[in-house]
Formats: sequence, C-alpha cells, structure tokens
Amino acid sequence: MATSLRQKEIIRGKILYYLGLIYPQSATLPLLQGELDFFGYPVTLDDLSFHIAYLNEKGLVAVEGVRGFRSFRNVSLVKITAKGIDYRDGRLPQDEGIYLEPGK
Repeated sequence: MATSLRQKEIIRGKILYYLGLIYPQSATLPLLQGELDFFGYPVTLDDLSFHIAYLNEKGLVAVEGVRGFRSFRNVSLVKITAKGIDYRDGRLPQDEGIYLEPGK
C-alpha cells in the first residue's frame, strides 16, 4: 500500500506529537509503530525508520543506540529535541514535510 505525500507529512507530525507527550522519555521504534497504528497510521518499521531519519536530520528528534536489556541487540531510542518541541508548539516556521494538526 503506497503512502501518499500528505500521509507521510501527517505521520511525521504524529511522531512529534507522541514524543512530545512522553518527553523527557524516549521511545523505541516498536513503541512508536504501535502508537502510530493506534492513531490510525500503520507503518512498517522500514518506513518508520525513514521518517525518524528525516526528523533527525531536521534536528527535531535525537536517536540514541543502546544495548537492549539482557541482549546483545542494539535498540534505537528516539526522543524529541528542544527544537522539536518548539516546532510542535508553533514557535518555528512550518516545514512542508511535516503536518501538525491545529492545536497540537
């Protein structure tokens, strides 16, 4: 199923919205994936990784790789940055690649 350009923008906005709700905590990719599914925007982990990389390059989220609890796998933790909070709160110019619902 192809995701429209607008859906991609909405998904990025939902990621920032959710990360802002749990700030200063971080989220794993599976947790973000589950939240997006709950919001009605199911994405694959590959697509989610793309959106996170996009937001990371914009400086709106930070990604930290940590070793998983009792495992040798690395786990990516995603956290909204101060710039991401400012963007989400409307204190920065709107980015056409990210859609935030009014009042969010």
